[in-house]
Amino acid sequence: MKVIRVDDEKYVLGDLLETISEIPEIQEATGFREVQEALEFLKTNSVQIAFLDIDMPEMTGLELCKKIHEISPVTAVVFTTGYPQFALEAFKNHAIGYLLKPVKKEAVLEELENYKKLQKTAFAEDSQKPKFYAKTFGSFDFFVDGVAVKFTRSKAKEFLAFLIDRQGSACSRKDIAAVVFEDSSYDRNTQSYMTKILADLKKSLEAAGAPDIVTHSGDTYAADFTKFGCDFIDYLNGKPMNESDQFHGEYMSQYSWAEESIYKFE
Repeated sequence: MKVIRVDDEKYVLGDLLETISEIPEIQEATGFREVQEALEFLKTNSVQIAFLDIDMPEMTGLELCKKIHEISPVTAVVFTTGYPQFALEAFKNHAIGYLLKPVKKEAVLEELENYKKLQKTAFAEDSQKPKFYAKTFGSFDFFVDGVAVKFTRSKAKEFLAFLIDRQGSACSRKDIAAVVFEDSSYDRNTQSYMTKILADLKKSLEAAGAPDIVTHSGDTYAADFTKFGCDFIDYLNGKPMNESDQFHGEYMSQYSWAEESIYKFE
């Protein structure tokens, strides 16, 4: 198991890393005093649990939790803090644990057991989902056999999100660019960039074994909903859903343009 610890206090950071290193099932524990360094690390490393302080000068732990879930939805968050009053807000941000300092080894072991139980439940739930599945509630991700697809360009992922948001409607390149590039003019540079991103999207989906998710005809593109499952389609159709899949007020939260679609679920 790989974990990270983020705390701006040097000695507190070191103490918890020392405690964590005594637990055999944790193979790697990396500490960060700067939140941006932690976020960059998450972009290229698979991390199971992030232990976060709450009171930090650059960014609060609650804000960091949201950014971690945008980059790596599968990373669980446990808060370690000296402030008991933030517990409710922490769990609203989908933390799995809240430990008060000084953190004891026994408390960390309890959180690891809690994490393993949650993983077993999530595995059982995912095994009932289609092979290809779009998660739109909260932050957007596209899964193949329960594993989030990695896109080489963030805009390629955003293009897919936009097509899924349109519920199968055909969209031209210009339509897509007008939304995801906002006020940029549709000039030659934008059109050239579009070509690269759409090629990247195709490449990423093919590498994940999902080449037919997006259909292409001439200058138009569409998400083929016959080829994958989607949480908001299940929601709109009244299909019973697990608690973790239900709508809790957030939809494709990393994209500002998606805010206009929330009305569909309220």
